[in-house]
Amino acid sequence: MNYQKFILFVVLVYSFGCTQKAKIPAEQIITYNNIEKHIAELASDKYLGRAPMTQAEPLVVAYISEQMKEIGLEGANNGSYFQDVPILSVSSKLSETLDFETPNGKLGFQKLTEFVAFTRKVEAKMSLENSEVIFAGFGIVAPEYNRNDFDGVDVKGKTIIVFVNDPGYGTTGDYFKGNTMTYYGRWTYKFEEAARQGAKACFIVHETGPAGYPWEVVRNNGETTRYYPDTKNGNKDRCSFEGWISLASAKKLFDACGYSFDELKQNAISKNFKPFKLPVTVSAEMDCSFNHGVSKNVCGLIKGKSRPDEVVVYTAHWDHLGVGTAINGDSIYNGATDNASAVSWMLEIARAFKNGKQPERSVLFLSVTGEESGLLGSDYYAENPFFPMNKTVACINTDVILFDGKHKDVTITGFGQSELDNWVAVEAVKQGRYIIEDPNPENGMFFRSDQFPFVKKGVPAIFAKGYIEAEKLGKDETLKQISNYWANTYHKPSDEYHKEKADLNGLLEDAILSYKVGLNLADSKEWPKWNNDSEFKSIREKSFNN
Repeated sequence: MNYQKFILFVVLVYSFGCTQKAKIPAEQIITYNNIEKHIAELASDKYLGRAPMTQAEPLVVAYISEQMKEIGLEGANNGSYFQDVPILSVSSKLSETLDFETPNGKLGFQKLTEFVAFTRKVEAKMSLENSEVIFAGFGIVAPEYNRNDFDGVDVKGKTIIVFVNDPGYGTTGDYFKGNTMTYYGRWTYKFEEAARQGAKACFIVHETGPAGYPWEVVRNNGETTRYYPDTKNGNKDRCSFEGWISLASAKKLFDACGYSFDELKQNAISKNFKPFKLPVTVSAEMDCSFNHGVSKNVCGLIKGKSRPDEVVVYTAHWDHLGVGTAINGDSIYNGATDNASAVSWMLEIARAFKNGKQPERSVLFLSVTGEESGLLGSDYYAENPFFPMNKTVACINTDVILFDGKHKDVTITGFGQSELDNWVAVEAVKQGRYIIEDPNPENGMFFRSDQFPFVKKGVPAIFAKGYIEAEKLGKDETLKQISNYWANTYHKPSDEYHKEKADLNGLLEDAILSYKVGLNLADSKEWPKWNNDSEFKSIREKSFNN
């Protein structure tokens, strides 16, 4: 879309938005007190960190569904406010060390401090016994980049070691997408590809910059109960060991093999990379127990007036990490910013919709389970939707909203992917805010939250929030606070709600913005398109032709 067309688009949509007649302005319906009420409740110790399929889940989903009912939403699943999501929970106990036999003797890495491993295979005991080890670069097979990190080597039944992120990270951007992470850089992809290649174990080398979070985040998810899709084959097609090794441990291992870390990193970044066998073997054991259960997505609906078969979807996951490794005596991972904040955002947007006139298209409010375990709830919905994906206009999602007041910016994760950027810009201008892309695209957030299962089905999605320039802090101090959050609060028990420290006015403003974007979409006949250079454009076009 060229500049002149964009200006015309903004004017038209702005004019359209001015014709909407609500009983009371959204600014008066979406209130600070309502938002605070939801966050304070859901982030309290009463909910024990909101882990799926624990004693806390019935309390969480009851609260959200009762709020939806009180707002006046219909149960979206044939009258029910719930969608059952089959989930496999796996609790594992690792051997104390991950043992490598190297040319310079034995190296034993300590669990949690130097390595972490887990599995989704339904097997009570798994072991690596002097397993051959292959260095497989970044663990990527990407034909469009002429990249195959498994070319010429058989990894079936073996252990592979790969780097986090993709070869573009830290480069000038002439290979892959530079610092903007592709899906090939996500740890989930690496485990998927390792399984497709037949590897028995896959270990990712952790680096804080390319990963987007410190080792503590990996460690704190070590010997905890993990959740996966409950498949008919017991996940037999997955690796027995999926895990991480720390940067310091990787350097020790590579040194023992006669390589420097920097040498192997530059080798892996090269377009001519070829995998090779390391002169080591590795051994470890893991004992597992399993539970086949059902978690719940919570779903409310406003039916459209003239086009009820077309839908705009709002998503916000309700789950967090539950009770885990104690830090400073606290073992409850409350998840106030992640993601009680977004559930509050979604509920108050729903309240604003019910206050206004009936939208022309339907609007679905979907609070999903299992995001922290790999987007389980949103992925299940995308495979089992209430509305076909080619009738789903857009997904509007948010996640991890910080409590630092109003923002001058609206940061769009996945900026440049679709025309939805323009729909957001229209409402951002009205709030006196500017649009900016995610300053840390290397973190791959576009692939890490609940819009992504929709994206993979071809549905344009938006993930937008105030982020980089809080009004009262200024840009530099805001960025410092963001860095501090990821280092010291994200996925830790310290993610709690403290009324005296929190300023929710930014969350309030984001909710109003997202409500108006969704209202414009729901009352429009337009179908936002993917941009021409988006890898998801062809998926959408194919879905329309089916």
